[in-house]
Amino acid sequence: MRKFNIKFLTIIALGFGLLTSCQDELDQLPQDAFAPETYYQTPGDFENATRGMYSGFLGGSYYGGFYLSRPDIMTDNVILAQVGRRSNQFFYEWRYVPNASWDIMTSPYIITNRANRIINNIDNLIDGDEKNNYLGEAKAARALALFDMVKVYSKIPAEGSEADGFLGMPIVTNTDPNYQALRPTIEESMSFVISELEEAASLVASDNNVDRIGRDAVYGLLSRAYLYNGDYQNVIDAANQVSTQVAERANFSGIWTDSNNDGVIFKIDQDRNLDGVAIGVEYSQSSPSGVIPEYVASFEFFNKFENGDIRKSAYLAVEPDANGNVYNTIIKYRGEAGQNNGIVDAKILRAAEVYLNKAEAYAMLGNDALALAALNEVRSRRYVNFVSDDETGQDLMDAIMLERRLELAYEGHRFFDLKRWNLPVTRSATDGDFFDGSGTPTTFTTLPENSPKWQLPIPQNEINIYPEFQQNPGY
Repeated sequence: MRKFNIKFLTIIALGFGLLTSCQDELDQLPQDAFAPETYYQTPGDFENATRGMYSGFLGGSYYGGFYLSRPDIMTDNVILAQVGRRSNQFFYEWRYVPNASWDIMTSPYIITNRANRIINNIDNLIDGDEKNNYLGEAKAARALALFDMVKVYSKIPAEGSEADGFLGMPIVTNTDPNYQALRPTIEESMSFVISELEEAASLVASDNNVDRIGRDAVYGLLSRAYLYNGDYQNVIDAANQVSTQVAERANFSGIWTDSNNDGVIFKIDQDRNLDGVAIGVEYSQSSPSGVIPEYVASFEFFNKFENGDIRKSAYLAVEPDANGNVYNTIIKYRGEAGQNNGIVDAKILRAAEVYLNKAEAYAMLGNDALALAALNEVRSRRYVNFVSDDETGQDLMDAIMLERRLELAYEGHRFFDLKRWNLPVTRSATDGDFFDGSGTPTTFTTLPENSPKWQLPIPQNEINIYPEFQQNPGY
């Protein structure tokens, strides 16, 4: 079983090219770096290169921060706390423009570059399971990186015919630091994502630890990609290949303090002392006098959690901030057991999501019985003395959508789920930011389902580097 901790070392910082704003050239390599032509020769080289590839996921605009927060900040799951730093307020208020946008492109293309170096040099290893595993991990990593960019900047095929021909994001398979490419169609981007994951499924090991991509992770990501593509039978087929079970209720709270990995399929493991990436800072900024939240659970969303739902106490707490204001605070990323620093592992894929993907796909295909069974695999492990309501039809779909909102809250899903469902963001115009609904309500209440704001603008600094690169409509 392969396992490693991400350490932010410069051992494999080997360059990155597409659409970056910094392309400094060094005349001399630092003593802890290696030139590509002398590296990638031994299994140890590929192991270190793979570590470096995974470290890219902890970038601040990616799973090291914004990819786990902004997709909730831009929706109805949170409300801005008036006493916080107000970071990400432009995103909460949907006021992003090219000069103030979410530049997620850097980290995914760093990962892509590092993955491509592994792929392009893989034949330096002898044939066998070890070679196949490194190749499969690299292919899956660059597929996930592209998929995550598409979700931010492009229409999603599951939205329907209006997504036909919309622009995706560039597919990069080389390591040329000067490479530039126009945006292909969303169909081309998603086809690449799916084909890479399908190939990776036949390559990666089944016993990779949760801190690297293994067979369950690839099939779980395939179930996600097929869901976004509207390929519902393929969602089911991929999900059925995943052996990891939904976390038991008794273990659930410990997942979020890194006390256990029950139900976790893929996460980015970090060391609290060596890495120290505070992925939960928007929800629980620490100060000498206590916690100062920037965003808290909206009153409407807080009340969606039943008292017998283990997620209520695992994700949320009614508590005062450093100034004595009482909020429905988000504690999901508060820290490891005994810590209050926001430094925890980034969970990218869990078995509960895979079952919810399958439940939705069955419901879309009209198979209510199997949709309900998949849904109840999650619900029976979250509620005390759970008894199914045996929903059917639209009631069943509503239940699946609600459970997805509850289960995956603050994990980077809500904005993209509403987007692919063609639903608006609707916030209360009267509920305030305090725990009981009092306090200051938001004046930014609705993002219509047909707004161009569902596709974030390509950052202007990227357009400045490559003027021909296509901007999204509406910007």
